[in-house]
Amino acid sequence: MIDLVLISHGAFAAGVREAAEIILGEQRNLTVLGLYPGETMDYFAGKLEKAIDAFESPENVLILSDLPNGTPSNAAMLMVLKKGVSCISGCNLPLVLEVLALRNEVTVKEAVGLACKTGKQGIISSEDILSNKKTEKEGV
Repeated sequence: MIDLVLISHGAFAAGVREAAEIILGEQRNLTVLGLYPGETMDYFAGKLEKAIDAFESPENVLILSDLPNGTPSNAAMLMVLKKGVSCISGCNLPLVLEVLALRNEVTVKEAVGLACKTGKQGIISSEDILSNKKTEKEGV
């Protein structure tokens, strides 16, 4: 099983976990950490390292971060180098659901590839949805 750590600015990660559990049910081996005003990069990195150390094997840990190049993501990159974990930055709910649904069946490396693809496909505008439905009705 892939162990997950969701990290974000504020409570975004907690909200993503809550939404995922509404859809998929309660999840094990899933930790949530938020960065809050006044917390430093070093403090957050320390919290993240403790969360990683609570799991059996760092190589089995996948960190999902809200924003590339933000403080949580930068702390995650430190853990990639220090602990050998993996990280995806810029996560959304479709990406998280993909990892949760597959984490008992695939490796971390496979999960990263599939999740990134699903995350990108999970971003669509209303115009694209409506034009696709119009095309389907027209039989094109």
